[in-house]
Amino acid sequence: NKGQEAISVGVCAALKPTDYMVTHHRTIAHEIAKGADLYPLLAEILGKATGVNGGLAGEMHIHNPAIRHAFSFQIVGVCVPVSVGLSYALKYYKKTNDIVAVFFGDACTSNGQFHEALNIAAIKKVPLLLVCENNGLAGNIRKEYYLPTKTVAERMVAYGIESEICNGNDVRFVCERAKDIIESYVRKFKKPYLMDLKTFRLCWHKQGQKDVRSKEEIEELSKFDPIPLEERQLGLSAEERKEIWLKIGGMVDTVLERVKKDPWPIVEEREGLNTSMIEGF
Repeated sequence: NKGQEAISVGVCAALKPTDYMVTHHRTIAHEIAKGADLYPLLAEILGKATGVNGGLAGEMHIHNPAIRHAFSFQIVGVCVPVSVGLSYALKYYKKTNDIVAVFFGDACTSNGQFHEALNIAAIKKVPLLLVCENNGLAGNIRKEYYLPTKTVAERMVAYGIESEICNGNDVRFVCERAKDIIESYVRKFKKPYLMDLKTFRLCWHKQGQKDVRSKEEIEELSKFDPIPLEERQLGLSAEERKEIWLKIGGMVDTVLERVKKDPWPIVEEREGLNTSMIEGF
């Protein structure tokens, strides 16, 4: 989501290449931040056979073994119990020193599966970094209708899981704090930890659904947009910013032109897809 980029970039920059991630369905930013090749990623989103999952996963169900993106899920909250199972397997079955980072929104913490997952994570002491992208919204519903506590971090007390509230809009802070938490706690003690990262969605929840917030409210929140913040911290001039954006746009346009020429998938040739989705773990 626009306005939340610092979380995916900062946390993924703190992960090692061998660490895994599990995500919700808005996962393009996480894919890119974890190092995904742009060509097969865009091909997948556009449903082409050259996509990372043969064009059959789309945006919401991507699995990318090359960057250890284990799973993404459309159903809200499913990513959390799956990430607990994956981190359990790393600790007790594979016995590696890798961890799992799972990305989810604050609204998902009111789902039953979230509570069941954290109960197991706490009891089994799994190496899991819980990354809450806390924008205070569930679609167009404000948090007072789904969150009985002031913060998501407060909920962790019931499970005995360590947590903290962080500024989720400063990519440098997110990266350094995530790196410290991962290395000094999650990886060291192989135990779960939650980062309650405060952020703001600066766009509609989805196309065709007007935002519950006023134009004035969104304009005020735009002052905390992480991309302009990073541009200021880098001391970029207007010309330098323009050059960077043009370069990025050119890269995307070049890949899109290539993807447009690619074939559509033939489903009949993809028998055994379900088993192939877990290969590489």
